[in-house]
Parts: sequence; structure tokens; C-alpha cells
Amino acid sequence: MLLPRIITPRRHPPNLPKPNPSVEAVSPFEHISVLISIILGLGITQLLIGLHRLVQARERVKTYWLSLLWAALIFIAQVEWWWSSYALREETIWNFFYFLFVLLSPVSLYLAAAFALPDIEKGERYDLREYYYGSRGWFFGFVATGPVLDAIRRAIQAGTIVDYGAVSNAISAVLVGSLAVSRNARYHAVVTIVVALLFLSFILSAALQLR
Repeated sequence: MLLPRIITPRRHPPNLPKPNPSVEAVSPFEHISVLISIILGLGITQLLIGLHRLVQARERVKTYWLSLLWAALIFIAQVEWWWSSYALREETIWNFFYFLFVLLSPVSLYLAAAFALPDIEKGERYDLREYYYGSRGWFFGFVATGPVLDAIRRAIQAGTIVDYGAVSNAISAVLVGSLAVSRNARYHAVVTIVVALLFLSFILSAALQLR
């Protein structure tokens, strides 16, 4: 059985300069933002590497506009999440479970980025349309998870379920989640365009401070 370690304060060595009391300690937000930034950065890297490999193997790849559009949307979503996460600095109470809840959003974006484009291997041929509909369950499942978590977080922060950010995220989650079960190409095209417009309107409203 492991006994709890007792930590006793050390005396400051006389030959070392004393710490400057005017220098503030790292805030909770600065501490947790490191891991959030790493996960989002990995997701962006995943997409950029996937795009580079598609270009390199372009003679063996049959493109599909929905695959490329969703890859672009996931890229923008990760950048926007990192940008808007600065608002978390205003949070005054942090604990492990709340941090884990917040962390699930960038994790879901990373997993969505991992499924957005196929892993290109040497000598193989790829059809992005076939890959898109073949992996739609996993991809859109992870894509929809992010808005669900963000809707809950925004509603808690705003203290109301009718907050613009919470409502728009909830609508996006329902629309995106429906793509995980549907294989109708026209439905996918319409919903994707609607979600893209909704997402862009959310970004613009945030930039214009309408929310």
C-alpha cells in the first residue's frame, strides 16, 4: 500500500536570488490551455498531412467535393475553437471533471479530423466518395459530439438554454448527426451547405460581437 507523500516546505538557499513576489503565478487557464492547444494542433496537423498526401497521390485519387468541404470545415472549426477558447480565461472555478468535459470537445474534433480523409498508401487507388459514405458513421458521430458538448457548456456559462451559441450548436448537432445514418447524396449536400452557412454565421456574429 502506498502511503501519501508528505511535502514539507524547503528553505530558500541563501546563495540563490529570492523569487520576485511581483511576478504572478501561472493561471488555471494558462495551465489547461496547453493541453487544449496540443490536441487542436494535432488535429490540424492530421488534416494538413492528409491533404498533402492526397495531392501527392492525385493520379490515384478520385476526389469528392463533400469530403474536401468537410475537411475544410473541420479545419476551420479547430481554429475557431482555439480562438474562442480564450473566453475560458474568465472561468473562476476549475476542477478535474470540468476540465475533462471541456477537453472532450477538442478531442472529438481531432477524431473527426482523423476520419475526414483516408490514409493514403503507396500504390493504392482511392475513391473519396466511397470513403466518405463508408466512414460517415464514425466521422459524423465525432463531428456531432463537439456541438453537443459546446451547446451544454455554452448554456451553463450563459445560464440559459436560449443562448445563441447553445441553440446554434444544438441545431448543428442534430443536422450533423442525421448525416451519420443517411446515405442519400442530395440530403448530404443540402445539410452540409446549411451547416456550413450556420457555422459561418456563428463565426461572423462572434466577430461582430452579436452573441
